[in-house]
Amino acid sequence: MKHVSRKLCVIMAIMLIAVMPLSACKNSTNTDDTSGLTSNEAKGDSNTENNDTESDDGTTVDPIQEELAKGHVTLIGYQFGDNSVDHEAVLAKLNEKLEADINTTIEIRGIPWTDAETKYKLMFASGEEFDFCYSGAWIGFNSVATTNGYKSIDLDMVKTFAPDTYAATSADRWKQVTVKGNIYGLPNINAKIKNVLAVFRGDILDKYNITSISSPDEFVNALLKIAAGEDELLAWNVGNAEQNGRMRGTLYSQAKNLKDVISGVPLLSVDMLDDSYKIFKVYEDPDYLKYLETTKKLADAGVWSKSALANSDADENNFMAEKSACYIADAFDTFSRNDATMKALNPSYANRYFEVNPGYKKIPEGGNMSMLSINANSKYAERVMMMFNLFETDKSYFDLINYGIEGTHYEAVGETRYNALLPKYNDFGGFTISWGSNNSSLLRQNTTVPQEQIDAYNKSLAEDSIETPLATFTFDDTNYKNEIAAITNIVETYMIPIELGLTDQAEGLEKMKQKLETAGIDKLLEAVQTQLDAYIAEYNGNN
Repeated sequence: MKHVSRKLCVIMAIMLIAVMPLSACKNSTNTDDTSGLTSNEAKGDSNTENNDTESDDGTTVDPIQEELAKGHVTLIGYQFGDNSVDHEAVLAKLNEKLEADINTTIEIRGIPWTDAETKYKLMFASGEEFDFCYSGAWIGFNSVATTNGYKSIDLDMVKTFAPDTYAATSADRWKQVTVKGNIYGLPNINAKIKNVLAVFRGDILDKYNITSISSPDEFVNALLKIAAGEDELLAWNVGNAEQNGRMRGTLYSQAKNLKDVISGVPLLSVDMLDDSYKIFKVYEDPDYLKYLETTKKLADAGVWSKSALANSDADENNFMAEKSACYIADAFDTFSRNDATMKALNPSYANRYFEVNPGYKKIPEGGNMSMLSINANSKYAERVMMMFNLFETDKSYFDLINYGIEGTHYEAVGETRYNALLPKYNDFGGFTISWGSNNSSLLRQNTTVPQEQIDAYNKSLAEDSIETPLATFTFDDTNYKNEIAAITNIVETYMIPIELGLTDQAEGLEKMKQKLETAGIDKLLEAVQTQLDAYIAEYNGNN
């Protein structure tokens, strides 16, 4: 999208008023009445021809200029996490650019991680007025979409008001954010891989002469060695539910190439390489029981705290706060950014990452895992799309919301690298709304990360990534919300303590099984298997 100066906006507004009768000023705000993916765009048409329209008197009208002529708009958006030290300074810089280019400013409100689940749902239930928010499957995307929390998005609107995003986003990406025929999110185009890297502080590895970690056994032995030698520093500071998922992936499911079939319900899985896609109960798998024996061993050795259940911080945050020697990075760019942050604190840390399960199959993260969605009550869907278009495809905006103010928080090195060794680098960690507009082609890598590490990661990604219908399958939970709510509560009450080895595992597992049967786990398994089978048949037919 070409930038439009504020002065030009004013001139265009005057011109429009002069040449357009009132009857020609059509309201282009999106409604929930959309055809979803039935248009040509859903077939992969990325043609971005001129979208000008003709008014009643024959005058050609550019929809973007018509929108800008309505005047200044302030958008309110929600992201996760507390504000960084320089949040306001970077936001001011961002608003200067938005004001000049699309006659818009934004207000960003934060949701504390500790209140993520409750606060996020309350925003929609209370009818609070805001315009956009970060969204994803892990934070209840389907649930909010099916209860009219998000505004449905017409691809013709995207094509008009976010043409660069439209051109850069594949048809599959749009399908991944579609629920019951309607699109409910603007997906990022960074198909990163989740849960792949175990990161350790290099100085700790050197202290204990740990040079290689390429299997779960080696990972466990490294943790045990560090735990035995450190008094003040935990080997792995685990705690919250997300962290349990990363631990489960590293020590159990990755080696078996498993994938959960319902987001947020880590009890029902499928083997990604099994063409039958038979769903099974994880807790009945003998290998899962061996995994529990491993976590008990780690807990007893003091690898994590005995009060881990009360720890609401992710292992990543604890590592960054110098409280532990290890964390699991969800993607290479997460490792890269955190490495820069740690080296700004102490250059000797020299973080290193390892693939604990080399060769395990990886599904590039679907579009429904990280995006921006428009509040169903927003009056400014067009402006949100215009903003998103800039965030996702304009490098100057992308750099600003991800890395901060150049020369203050980072130094650009060419087009693909950045220097983080600046005094104020750690005063801005990026807006978390930027996760929803991420673009792999615009990402920078920290100059302190050796090229061979980047090459090794890219090689693993290229060789081990797979295409599978599981990447885009989403369970329709409309008729099973009560069962999922009850089962989610059981996971939090029983499964997490069991996996942390902080309770009697045999007794806890037996109670969990009984509770799950009462809550309807078999009914849920049957429902998701039926939906998955139908989806696989449709997917194979289309391909």
